[in-house]
Amino acid sequence: MEDQSFTISLKCLFCDCPLEGDIDKEYSSGDMLKCQNCEELNDYDALMDVAADEGDSLVANYANSEIDKMLKKHFK
Repeated sequence: MEDQSFTISLKCLFCDCPLEGDIDKEYSSGDMLKCQNCEELNDYDALMDVAADEGDSLVANYANSEIDKMLKKHFK
């Protein structure tokens, strides 16, 4: 299995658009991030939970596909 990197962008919890913020600012628990599209405030902690779940899903799908490839190679 080769090293794989994944990129997950934070998306607005209301309109699902990618959030764009100040790159120089560091956000932390309790912060609210304003969506540039719908102007709703998104809770930082909720955004991190959704991103972590998405990351878990991406990694699991990648691992399963790599395992399937290895098994197919050995059990033709």
